[in-house]
Amino acid sequence: MARLEDTQPEIGMKRNRSTALCLALAAAMVGGACASISVEYDYNPAAPFGSYETYDWMPDPPVRTGDPRVANALMDERFRTAIEAELEARGLRKDTSDPDVRVGYHVALDQAVDYETLNTYWGGGWGYRGMYGGMGTTTVQAREYTVGTLIIDLFDNEAQELVWRGSGEGRVEEARSPEERQAIINDAVSRILEGYPPGG
Repeated sequence: MARLEDTQPEIGMKRNRSTALCLALAAAMVGGACASISVEYDYNPAAPFGSYETYDWMPDPPVRTGDPRVANALMDERFRTAIEAELEARGLRKDTSDPDVRVGYHVALDQAVDYETLNTYWGGGWGYRGMYGGMGTTTVQAREYTVGTLIIDLFDNEAQELVWRGSGEGRVEEARSPEERQAIINDAVSRILEGYPPGG
């Protein structure tokens, strides 16, 4: 069985992209406020998606970031609950004996920097001969923030190949309650899995 962390999208896969969804995917990872995210889908067009009826989890645990905000049992359970609900809503039922597809997910948190330019002017005005100039300064401010990414993978269990991948990326904001975290994760997973099955 291919390991989740060693797998890359297969050559020849088709890609669809939907950007700027008003959804807090990355925020959901740490329970933050709503922010725009981007969602991508990638899949193998030769895969028999119409014949997939059952699923189960990958035998290996999800890849851990080492960040306690996401690498804990509470967050793992929230993601698994949301993913299972969405797969079953799309006609797949869980089968731990011999599933058609196996599912895995990966969460990553990365630091990024946003640069903002501020222009300040003073001293200008109107005089006897018209407008006269003032003085000004330009300041560049660097703001560091956290970007969160959720990747959901589906593998053909018989071929042991990656056949579908959905991912979402967004900016992490402030914390929320456990109930709000679950609701945001549910919404995020739903948006990502909107692309499964392809053309569905």
